Amino acid sequence: MRAPHRRLLDDPWSRHFVEHPALRVVLTNRWLAGAAVRVFDRRWGGLHAHIVLRARFTDDVCAAAIGEGIDQLVLLGAGFDTTSLRNAQASVTIFEVDAHTTQAAKRPTAERLLPAPRAGHIVWIPCDLEQDNLRDRLLAGGFAPQRRSLVVWLGVSMYLTADAIEATLGDLATLCAPGSRLVADYVDTAVVTGDSRWAGARRIARVVAARGEPYRSGFTASGLDALLAAHGFTVRDHAGVTELLHRYDPTRAGGLAADDWLGVVCAERTGR
Repeated sequence: MRAPHRRLLDDPWSRHFVEHPALRVVLTNRWLAGAAVRVFDRRWGGLHAHIVLRARFTDDVCAAAIGEGIDQLVLLGAGFDTTSLRNAQASVTIFEVDAHTTQAAKRPTAERLLPAPRAGHIVWIPCDLEQDNLRDRLLAGGFAPQRRSLVVWLGVSMYLTADAIEATLGDLATLCAPGSRLVADYVDTAVVTGDSRWAGARRIARVVAARGEPYRSGFTASGLDALLAAHGFTVRDHAGVTELLHRYDPTRAGGLAADDWLGVVCAERTGR
């Protein structure tokens, strides 16, 4: 349970990556922002809670890992996620992995926001997980496989093919030293097949498909645990939306919907 004085997520940097004029206006007004969140949450129940709380979950894992001496953080499909900025003061090298076009749009703003002495703590690794060899790209960027690492893989697996997911986990199995951690999230298999009992999940699946980025891969909780185990990762924590809300916001003070069609795991590399 979170402390009463603590926000669900402390992230003052995300707003700097919002470019749409209408969204920027919304962010300048607390009432408008709150109304927009309520509409979003009503339309796609569970998604907003998951996006916010998977970041909080990840921040907790990052803090624990860094506290234990892990000094390599890999962000797979980093997009405009601000994990690197939220950990700017930590003694950790961060490898941001994503398509070159996304990095070209993100990098100038990210480097402007970073404290000057820490601007070099991010290593930008252009990589398409459907086409490129992740292992080769990370090694070329200076990743040290003999040292423990934390890999964060959020908002990506549902857009990848099964082959790309297998290849990525295979690469991580050879790259991650024992004791390394992996944080990953996923959508339920029924969302991908169109059989989800959650109306919001069915709606968002149609939205992303119409946008040209359909959900391609989903998992059951037990299925994902088994897949990770097959690649040498033992799941240490596994939470769906309901569990995340219970853990971080049991009173649901923000009124976030608990539609339970997404999940996040933390796994540890337990073998080579």
